[in-house]
Amino acid sequence: MRLFLPSLGPACRAALLLTAWLVLGLNSASASHLVGGELTYKFLDGNGPSDRPYRYEITAQIYFSKEASSYAPDGTSNIIVTFYNKPPRPVLVATLDIPRSSFAEITAPTPPGCFQQEPRVTLARYVGIVELPVVANGYMAVFSASSRSPGIVNLLAPQSETMTLTVDMTPGTMRNSSPTFTDRAVVATCLGDNSFVLNNAYDADGDRLQYQFAQPMGAVATNSLGAPYIRYVDYARGYYWNAPFGTGGINTIDAITGLARYYSPTQGTFLLAIDVQEYRRINGQEVLLGTTRRDILLVVRACAGGVNTAPAFTPASVAQTYYQVQEGQSLGFDVTAFDTPGQPLTMNVSSALLDGPGGIDATLNGQVGAVAVGLPAGRVAVAGAGTLTGAFRLRAGCGLARATPYDVVVTVTDQACNSQSVVAVFRILVTRPGLAVSLSGESVLCAGATGTYRVVGPALAVYNWTVYGGRLVGPTNGATVQVKWTAGVPSRLTLRGTTPAGCFTDSVSYAVNVRPGPVVTGPLVYCRQRNTNLPYRIEGPQLAYQWSIANGTIVSGQGTNEVQVDISEGLTATLEVAGPGTCTRELRVGPDNTCLAFFNVITPNGDRQNDWFVIENVERHPKTALTIFNRWGRQIYQSADYQNTFGGENAGPGLHYYFCQLADGTVYKGWFEIIR
Repeated sequence: MRLFLPSLGPACRAALLLTAWLVLGLNSASASHLVGGELTYKFLDGNGPSDRPYRYEITAQIYFSKEASSYAPDGTSNIIVTFYNKPPRPVLVATLDIPRSSFAEITAPTPPGCFQQEPRVTLARYVGIVELPVVANGYMAVFSASSRSPGIVNLLAPQSETMTLTVDMTPGTMRNSSPTFTDRAVVATCLGDNSFVLNNAYDADGDRLQYQFAQPMGAVATNSLGAPYIRYVDYARGYYWNAPFGTGGINTIDAITGLARYYSPTQGTFLLAIDVQEYRRINGQEVLLGTTRRDILLVVRACAGGVNTAPAFTPASVAQTYYQVQEGQSLGFDVTAFDTPGQPLTMNVSSALLDGPGGIDATLNGQVGAVAVGLPAGRVAVAGAGTLTGAFRLRAGCGLARATPYDVVVTVTDQACNSQSVVAVFRILVTRPGLAVSLSGESVLCAGATGTYRVVGPALAVYNWTVYGGRLVGPTNGATVQVKWTAGVPSRLTLRGTTPAGCFTDSVSYAVNVRPGPVVTGPLVYCRQRNTNLPYRIEGPQLAYQWSIANGTIVSGQGTNEVQVDISEGLTATLEVAGPGTCTRELRVGPDNTCLAFFNVITPNGDRQNDWFVIENVERHPKTALTIFNRWGRQIYQSADYQNTFGGENAGPGLHYYFCQLADGTVYKGWFEIIR
């Protein structure tokens, strides 16, 4: 894969070319001796600045050789990660300088009495937060640095090769976190052995993962047009990305679990790359969200002790490797391995289900597991000699269900100089409890009608009802409910139960055909002082429509397509109409709180009742001008922005007149009386 960026502007191209020069310009004397690694991300939120609202946590796990010639045996103090929006028009959108957050040597201990040298490796972690702009197709994060560890057999010039890692990132509108590998990226095996190595990853969002070998990436370069792209590494003669051990070598990978089998006929260190692709079902279609790239260094060394028989699982232990359990239920299985020579064995069991104290209730031989920094899965180790059994137990708590299985990875290794391992992957699908009930009730009715619905089947601990296209009326948490339906949306009633253990079940739905009544046109709001002779009409053929109204009166038109109604001042009226063979249509008509209403009496006696000349809703009309005149036409009050503050000042009792003008030029005239 090459990442072409043809639309970069001159400034961006210059920045990338400078980065490439800095990366490629490191000479071998100061080489970092990069061994492998991967980039991952986690969506945080949309609370960044307006031009870069989406915040992501970026984690880089980079493996460095700790040999004496390494420039950075404990990892560099910081790394640079660049971010591009995805094609069709990729451009550089951000650059992040991430400081090293931790480092630790992860060199495997040499078994007692053995003399082969294990490769010394440091794992450095870099964690930072980036703010990214809104884009349509997502982003690609890129880390590139020089140079790879010397002596890699299958590369043409390893110390001249840059290591580039990438991860596809979904846009902020599709919240997601990338899968995270559950084990380390440096592996040591014995010459001549068929080794099984797991490249399993865990996805916190429950997306489906698929594994495949990939071609490792090299340096960032530019094409003839000056657009940056990422090239592949150059393999030594006879080696390829899909044949990393050359003629006679074996490399296979299980696309579902990531379990790989390696065999190299020669000794040395070999570079491989693994891609894990992340798929999610969206609107009934499975969509590829992105790809996370991992570079791996496999060390094939000569081991003392001659031929060693690998441990094996008992046939009964691996007869079933796929399990399904509902939330609230328990699951258990035993895994037994044996070693024919009777050597000491270590069983390592890794799973996101073994998440330590609290959280998920899962154990192996009674141990809840421990989660190492930077790994998503917990681990339990069990030791023994000759024969070894691990008892896995899970109580699937509420909220554990998801669309894809959880992996439980069991690795058994014998303790010998030429140690061998056997690996098995058990998959556990956790589902919500099924709902063994159905619903009954009216399936066809008119809009505005109320239907009764009942649960048919076993009783549930709790009933959780949801209505689309209507509303529940009366009790809402029993086995029988009533729904008042409205028209305009696909209508249905959905029930989801709660088990005695407190877990939600799957849901069951009941579709309802809600027939609309006649279409009525007319005002849905009225002004307080214009509440009479409101017209309502039904288009279409003349029928004997029957009208009724609450909080009002049918003035004229009963039995026809058009009526006029009076509504009680200040109240909300319910107007209903039905014709022969049609459904009832209901309209609710309420007062308009933007209309002005002028009170016609004030009694300015200080009792705070009718003490001021009030224009109702005037606060909704800024800059309303009011002028008041006495009965002889003399102006006694004027305001450019009236706020209901005139209390009869400079005015005697009797009739007075007002002139009110809104900011839009609308004029109101009238009178009111002052009573003293």
